[in-house]
Amino acid sequence: MRRRLGNAFLWWCLRLNSRWVLVLGRLLYGLEIQGREHLPSQGPLIVVTRPNGRVMIFMAAFCCLALKEFYGLAGGHALLNNRAVTWLGRELGLLPGFKGASLSGIPLMDLYKLLQQGKALVMTVAKELPWNGRLQSMVPGAAWLALRTHVPVVMLTVQGDYDIWPRWASRPHLTGKLVLKIGKPFYLCDAPCNRVTERMLQEANRRLLAELAALSDGYMLHPEVHPQAAP
Repeated sequence: MRRRLGNAFLWWCLRLNSRWVLVLGRLLYGLEIQGREHLPSQGPLIVVTRPNGRVMIFMAAFCCLALKEFYGLAGGHALLNNRAVTWLGRELGLLPGFKGASLSGIPLMDLYKLLQQGKALVMTVAKELPWNGRLQSMVPGAAWLALRTHVPVVMLTVQGDYDIWPRWASRPHLTGKLVLKIGKPFYLCDAPCNRVTERMLQEANRRLLAELAALSDGYMLHPEVHPQAAP
């Protein structure tokens, strides 16, 4: 009982602080959130995020407010090996309980079980934040989970974050424009797949990459990545 009350208080504090973080984002960077209506408030759901710079706190704050229950606030690179953040995540069941690895490093079967329990997962596109801010190749975890569970996938991209605070910079700029864009939910299959082949993974990853590229609207894309989502 005491632990439940303590966790409820931590959640209240986290969401209260998240509201102030978003207010700060609007004041400093004119933060806009486009497509908020596309994101369900609860799982089962896979949210695939594409951070390009080090101002991921605004994306994390949005997830804390928009999702009632989820696992994986962001990849390990977003935690910055911060003990306080790691402790908070462990207490609330939000974050991986280890340092230096992304959510994609957690055993897929553990994530599979979380989706079966009706939870939402927030996963990053790649294991590391790109040095040049460019869209990287997809990690296979999201595609495998979406194929096995037949849960909807929602893309979330951040535009302007690389211009404000790239990975190689020691401190952020205090000017710039930030836009969070949320895509419409979609499925990678018509029913849960008991067996996922390499070809299925490749096709699913191409679909995920195309959806991300389309939502990114040309921001920080390699020339060979064409922003055309699959039908």
